[in-house]
Amino acid sequence: MKPTRILGVSAALFAVLLAGTGAAASLSLSQGTGVGGCYDPVAFGAVPDDANFDRVPIQAAIDAATSAGGGTVCLGSGHWTLNRAPAGSYNRFAALSTHSAHLTIRGTGPGTVLDLVGDQAASATFVLSFDPGANDIVVESLTIDTSAATNTDEQTHAIEIGSGVCTDTNGTCSMPISDVTVRDVRFVHPPLPGFRKGDCVRLVGNTEATQVLRATIMGSSFINCARSGIAVQRNVNSLAVLGNHFDGVIGDTAFDGEATGGGWDDGLRLIGNSFAHGPTTFSATLTSQRHATITGNNFSGRGLSLYRTQDVVVADNTFDVTAVSEEGVVNTGNVASGVKIDNNVIRRHGAPGSGIRIMPHSGGIPQQITVSNNTIIVEGDSNGIAAEGVHHIGIRDNDITFVDPAPNGHGVYLRATVADMDGVMVTGNTITGSTYFAAVRIAASPHPVLGVTVALNSSVGGVRSLQCESSVAGNFPQPIVSLGNRWAVAPTCPVTLQPGQ
Repeated sequence: MKPTRILGVSAALFAVLLAGTGAAASLSLSQGTGVGGCYDPVAFGAVPDDANFDRVPIQAAIDAATSAGGGTVCLGSGHWTLNRAPAGSYNRFAALSTHSAHLTIRGTGPGTVLDLVGDQAASATFVLSFDPGANDIVVESLTIDTSAATNTDEQTHAIEIGSGVCTDTNGTCSMPISDVTVRDVRFVHPPLPGFRKGDCVRLVGNTEATQVLRATIMGSSFINCARSGIAVQRNVNSLAVLGNHFDGVIGDTAFDGEATGGGWDDGLRLIGNSFAHGPTTFSATLTSQRHATITGNNFSGRGLSLYRTQDVVVADNTFDVTAVSEEGVVNTGNVASGVKIDNNVIRRHGAPGSGIRIMPHSGGIPQQITVSNNTIIVEGDSNGIAAEGVHHIGIRDNDITFVDPAPNGHGVYLRATVADMDGVMVTGNTITGSTYFAAVRIAASPHPVLGVTVALNSSVGGVRSLQCESSVAGNFPQPIVSLGNRWAVAPTCPVTLQPGQ
């Protein structure tokens, strides 16, 4: 992969947001009898703010719109009271659902509230569910509130994109859920003592045939989510998560992308979001993801985890993270093939660890990794960049600063622990601080390190500059090419240092 450098967050984000707003624009193919041609649930018998259930008339408005070839269901301001559909319904797990096409559900803003209330029978419940066959769907400008729902289940989600509800008779079991947009939605989906509850938005393609394709979640506020803000599971492709805010109480990971079942998800864009406080180690996790772009985000709670990923760009993000474990603010593990971490600002507080950490795991070896142009500021006894067992890694032009004395800290720390390391380039980095152990430390322990170039780096404040060590004689079978470094102290390196040519 040879990704294009992202030059400006604002320009890039603006272009992406414009593209995202048009990616799944609803085709209003029919008109209801309400104002502006809307299908108005009031015309079907719904009455907001009266505390009586409005599920049946709102579902009737949805069905009328889709049966007519598509349309907009307009919900006025006020509280619309929902309960779970009864047994015998097409989707008995949902309050409102559709498996049809060309539907917009539109409120007037946060003052339009869908309230899920009452006993949910300890069963899966979705406030809104988009089932296999659903296509060209928009939900916008409203609040979903499940505060008054009791006896909930861990599969109680505010929005479910891609349920397992389908039938062979209408062919939906071989249809994807495609072009779904959730825009300007406020989520209030809190945990309740004694009850389990799920995610604010859950996306899952239960089979390859019923994949979730081209979903967009944008401009929404995740105020309170019992588990994850957005949970992404298997067979979810071309997902865009743009300009959302995750704050308040998020019980688990704010964005949890995990392709369960051994497969991969493809084509994620995580752009322009803000991640505030969170109780878990990471604000966002990507597991089994290919071809993802993570840019222009603000991480002010926890960090970012990449695990078993391929061709991922992490660029132009801001991290100001209070770490709760040794894992990196940007933490990469397992396969991690073709990952580019570029031009981020990373501040690490809290538990000692690393600004960027790249690790093998469960037999998966990172390879073709680029770490470049990052500004990394670490507090405590921490590392700027740490990597183990990587094949072909370039660490270039990073500015690493130690705020506190770090007697065990390194600017760049590379170790051949579970596998050989080869193709190592450490060039153009600046490492400064009051006291730290080494600017660059390379440990061939217990495996060999081959093909190392250390060039044009500078260090101030380190006890050591270039520290080389080996647990077995001959673990540096090739000389280290060393060129143009400005070290505060001479290298401590028994390996032959060969000047560059």
